[in-house]
Amino acid sequence: MKYVAASEKGKVRNKNEDKYLALNKQDFDIIAVADGMGGHKGGDIASSLAVQRIKNYNFNSDQLKEDIITCIELANKDIKNKSLKDEECQGMGTTLTLGVIKDRIITIGHIGDSRAYLFRNQQLTQLTEDHSYVGELLRKNIINKEEAKNHPKKNLLMRSLGIDNSVEVDLLSLELKSEDLILICSDGLTNMLSDKEIEEILSSEEGLKVKVEKMIFLANQEGGYDNITVVIYKSN
Repeated sequence: MKYVAASEKGKVRNKNEDKYLALNKQDFDIIAVADGMGGHKGGDIASSLAVQRIKNYNFNSDQLKEDIITCIELANKDIKNKSLKDEECQGMGTTLTLGVIKDRIITIGHIGDSRAYLFRNQQLTQLTEDHSYVGELLRKNIINKEEAKNHPKKNLLMRSLGIDNSVEVDLLSLELKSEDLILICSDGLTNMLSDKEIEEILSSEEGLKVKVEKMIFLANQEGGYDNITVVIYKSN
């Protein structure tokens, strides 16, 4: 099995506003996580619109980076238009971390504070940067990781889909090796488990399904303060 994905609302939230994708389409493997927020019913709709746009988009391997940016820009427009038409959706937005894999090359488009990681040779590496206020403080060495955990502005995003008319998308490409794992997850996981704890789970001999289930179980054990979504992709 190439990928396993699961999502739960956690122990505190009333509903799950995370959405994910893990599918094969036109010779592309596509994985994504969107973490919605804002409005009375908006977060759920924003993340759904982002995922639906990716599902409907036809990627072209000759211009994959351009396609990923276009796809995310269209998702931004979808969400923005909906929020203007529906009063209950005003102010809604979503993170989006999207990975498109073809011929062992993964190209990632990213906006927000969901994350993509590479697990290779028993080592976990974070591939994306958090577009959050706390993420900025960390990068500037104003605070450390321990201070970031309980920072009062931890949930303040500097970039997301659906808020502005245009979006700035981080893009990166990586050649995968056999047995590499790509993990894409919402902050409901990474706010509860450290990178070291995630690395330990991925290092185990258990199958992908058990790894995903264990991460979600432990995030709930630690408090489950947010929706928790985990997608793991295994390279051939």
